Amino acid sequence: MASAPRASASVIVAGIFAILAGACVALLSVAALILFASARFAKSSLFPAFMLPVLIFFWIFLLLCGLFLSAVGIQVIRLRNWARISLLVIAGLMLFFGVMGIAVILVTLFISAPADPRVSRGLLAAILAIIYGIPTAISVWWLILFTRRSVVAQFHDFAALQAPRAPSTMSVFNNPECPLAVRIMGWYLGSFLLIIPFIPFLPSSVPAMYFGKVFFGPAALGVYAFNFALISIPGIGLLLLKRWSYPLTIASQLLASVNAIFTTSSSSYEVGVRAVFEKMNIPNFPSNTEQMLHYSRYFNLIGLLIPIAIVVTLLIARGRFYEACNRASQRSGSSPPEPPN
Repeated sequence: MASAPRASASVIVAGIFAILAGACVALLSVAALILFASARFAKSSLFPAFMLPVLIFFWIFLLLCGLFLSAVGIQVIRLRNWARISLLVIAGLMLFFGVMGIAVILVTLFISAPADPRVSRGLLAAILAIIYGIPTAISVWWLILFTRRSVVAQFHDFAALQAPRAPSTMSVFNNPECPLAVRIMGWYLGSFLLIIPFIPFLPSSVPAMYFGKVFFGPAALGVYAFNFALISIPGIGLLLLKRWSYPLTIASQLLASVNAIFTTSSSSYEVGVRAVFEKMNIPNFPSNTEQMLHYSRYFNLIGLLIPIAIVVTLLIARGRFYEACNRASQRSGSSPPEPPN
């Protein structure tokens, strides 16, 4: 009987990094939760009162992300293919936000006026470069490593040696017949479903901006719930090989892109942002806020890279996705229509 393949040294090192990174994020989140929940911090904090629940929910979400990353690192070492795909999704997100962070550093330090002239720009740039640069470098390493043929073969060889068993919930959402790129998109989009249960607990002062109009209270919560549902439900449908999820995903991403373009390019954009700050009772803007409001338009437009990448990926994988849907429908006993030309 052939022995089960073992993870290579590079996979083990990557898994250990994921475990340690997840543990650090979890510990940092726990420390932040203890600090933010303390009565002394609430009295002396410069944050508005409504921001504390938002920050607490943010650190809870970050704590869950850290625990998940550590669990993924353990399963990567055990050569579980779903963990490899999860790490690819995480690496892609880390790369995007790392690049975004570096762009913000360049604009903040070398274009806008310094917030505090006593702080050296070089020192601040070095600190922020480490904060954003290390996650960016790790994400590039994971993306290259876990897409190499020799590494992918280790996970596939291990899966091939496993005894057949009844499909689990995880295997349903990690169907090997679904194209890998579509699975990554589905996992990313479907993860937004986890945010919806937290929406009712948001303070009424938290705004939502939709097509240039600012909403508060129940209307804002409804906008958030609608957006996250519209994003996450098609993502889960992609993982389950549902044909309706393909056009719905493209439509939801195009809607998000149009909303971002319309809101950002609107002449009332800066007026709306100022109204939001006034409603939230935030102190007067610092001296460089005018510049930051101007450059924030470009940062919002850079965020369009994600929906554009999702749409392009789905268009490239369209034929393989519909073929997988056809096979799944045939096994279930129904005859699906051919995909539109």
